[in-house]
Amino acid sequence: MYSVSLEDNRVVIQCNLVTDSRMRFVSAVYDTGARYTCFRASAIDTGIKEDDCKEFESKYLSGFIGDSFSKFYKYRIDKLAYGTIDLGEQYIWLTFDENVTTNVVGYDIIKQVSRLSIANEDKEMFFGDVSELKQFVNGI
Repeated sequence: MYSVSLEDNRVVIQCNLVTDSRMRFVSAVYDTGARYTCFRASAIDTGIKEDDCKEFESKYLSGFIGDSFSKFYKYRIDKLAYGTIDLGEQYIWLTFDENVTTNVVGYDIIKQVSRLSIANEDKEMFFGDVSELKQFVNGI
């Protein structure tokens, strides 16, 4: 189980990302309304350049800077985890757009984890699978 409290009416989680045997700890907004998990490239690897991603699948996404679109590249992460929840290899979307300032965990990752919201306490609890969630609820 991994538990967080709301910050400025947003759920912010600490992601552990492993690429090329290097681990990074990156804060991201857990956004149930976002379709994709999107990070700034500099949060993943300061050495990665946009030219390194030219052959990757790309798309233009909005919602980060008003109505403007930013270019994102599909990027493989060796391991993505938060708390004790290890999701293993994942594909996320990277941008080099300096105007994008928020890293977002979207529904492509969210749907892989069970979640319990505690409204009166402004807390979110995450579980690696449904059986872990059921065990927690049965223990209350």
